Amino acid sequence: MTTMLNQPKINHFGKLEMAFEPRRGYTRLVHVYQQPPLKASRELYEGSDPTATVFLMESSGGMVAGDRNEIDVKLAPESRVRLKQQSALKIYPSHTGDHCTQAITVEIADEARLEWLPEVTIPFERAKFQAYTTIYMKESSTLIWGEIIAPGREMRGEVFDYQDYQSKYKVYVENKLIAFDSIHFKPQEMNFAALGLLEKALYIGSLWIVSPLVKNMNMRDLQALIQQEQSLQASVTKLTDQAIHCRWLAKEQRTLHKEINRMFEHMTALL
Repeated sequence: MTTMLNQPKINHFGKLEMAFEPRRGYTRLVHVYQQPPLKASRELYEGSDPTATVFLMESSGGMVAGDRNEIDVKLAPESRVRLKQQSALKIYPSHTGDHCTQAITVEIADEARLEWLPEVTIPFERAKFQAYTTIYMKESSTLIWGEIIAPGREMRGEVFDYQDYQSKYKVYVENKLIAFDSIHFKPQEMNFAALGLLEKALYIGSLWIVSPLVKNMNMRDLQALIQQEQSLQASVTKLTDQAIHCRWLAKEQRTLHKEINRMFEHMTALL
């Protein structure tokens, strides 16, 4: 009973469950459960492409202290899905001292493919945020996943004025952990300008590519491709024979968004 009393108050508990499977040549959203403020659009298609494109929406306009959003996605064998966040994820100031939390769990079955387009997370002044992303894949499945972290509302002069930003990103292939990326920023306790941290950068971009076709990619070509924009710091790391991680550090969002999307589309064409 004491444990329950000590838990922070949850203002919103958003929940979104989606299951996809191929039907009659196209991937269909065969199951969806929506609990506000989370919501998913209907499937959209481009011509004869069987990929189901679904927009993810957050109707409250952002998360405040104590909020929790949970997203669960399951892809049946041979499903092809592209998920797009409708807008940036805004994290409002924590007036109670509590964190808001986002938990995403994804299961990608054999020969299935998931594309998660990059969108920006914006922690406002005094915001406290926790994000947990866990992805379970098969040897034959494919993942292309992008994300961007902003320093705050830069146009309003809020740069690293949030209190706490935590993110844990895990990818399992055949139940073996192949990638674990942990970020924990406390701006009031850290010197971001220090060597080895962000130095002069404000924005962080990431792109995760996991596919059996990664082993055929030329890493030197990818490194040359990712470094075409001179105003960004960028690198490509090969994690395993089937996994690549790309990371960018940038001074401004527009160029970063353009470059990460360019790399995203390049990878989707290769895979």
